[in-house]
Amino acid sequence: MDAQVMRGATDFFDGLEDPRVVGRCDHRLIDIVMIALVATMGDTDDWQEVAMFGRLHRDWFDTFLELPNGIPSPDTFERVFARLDPTQMNACFERWTTHLYALLHPQTQGRRMIAIDGKTLRGSNKARNSTDQKPLHLVSAWSHEVKLVLGQVATGEKSNEITAVPELLEMLDLRGATVTIDAMGCQKEIAQKLHENKADYALALKGNHEKLHTQAVLLMSEADDSEASLTHATHRTDERGHGRQETRVYTTVTLDDRATHRIDGATRGDWPGLSAIGQVVGTRTIKGKTTTQTRYYLLSDADVQHFAQAVRGHWGIENRLHWVLDVTMGEDGNRTSKDHGPENLAILRRLALNLFRANRDRNKIALKNQRKMIGWDINTVQTLLNGVF
Repeated sequence: MDAQVMRGATDFFDGLEDPRVVGRCDHRLIDIVMIALVATMGDTDDWQEVAMFGRLHRDWFDTFLELPNGIPSPDTFERVFARLDPTQMNACFERWTTHLYALLHPQTQGRRMIAIDGKTLRGSNKARNSTDQKPLHLVSAWSHEVKLVLGQVATGEKSNEITAVPELLEMLDLRGATVTIDAMGCQKEIAQKLHENKADYALALKGNHEKLHTQAVLLMSEADDSEASLTHATHRTDERGHGRQETRVYTTVTLDDRATHRIDGATRGDWPGLSAIGQVVGTRTIKGKTTTQTRYYLLSDADVQHFAQAVRGHWGIENRLHWVLDVTMGEDGNRTSKDHGPENLAILRRLALNLFRANRDRNKIALKNQRKMIGWDINTVQTLLNGVF
């Protein structure tokens, strides 16, 4: 094994401050963090399993870590991660992600698409001595084109996404990107921040902005009239598979002078960058039963092709991030709940996921199997990291 690569990986954790009392520690902080990261990649679910993983692969860890007193105990892992500063852990995560993004982005084509959405870690409120601890809620940014988590911000509950999203946006390079956010993030202040950062947006519009939503519905109704003089465009997609047929019709109406009778300039002025209203009509047929859903969006870009790409790509954060974290990495079932432990462990999971996704040579292997392979053969970690350094 090339231990130099593994030692290079530890550099991404430079600057992480040890929360323990100096001179009273049996284990180095970097040893604890690196064992936890590799074990998280290797299909472990709790601190007991992390410690067991470390003991089973002690000889391998010895090649690039000092381990002055062997492998830490489960309680040591738990105490250290409960006390580590999540802000500093996030800074380490960002350094890793910047490196991985620079590696992958030149291989991609088309517009940058960034989806922002929240996820609750349902097991994180199972505190041993608490009945009122709220589960941790994380708002994440997901890059559609490179399939990486770009950043995350923790909140106490879902309703705090309104304040968390601007904080997350401050962490990202948004220039030239199209950002998609669900109805919770459809806020004037968020549109302002995106506009200031030279990003386009597609913000889901629902009843939380009742007047504007009603105006959007009426405007789209007029666009359906063949005699209407509104500037509009449509795009249709059809998909079949697994006994299901789905049709989506995307429509954009440009908010030019001809649309002012429905959405006036004053209203548009409240939403910096707003240039169009978007509509998606989705029709799904499964086993002979057909359902239809209509959704509306505030758009800063009236191009219907870009709109369709952004809305379709937004579901990647659910299917390729949240679903994977729960089903493949067991996030919802994890009961880590002490202090900063849930957030720091969530950062490790997202870093592990980014490392898997960044190695394009191995993407044909299911993530579940890649995690098992690390447990079976620890040198698989070396092979994986060789592809991202």
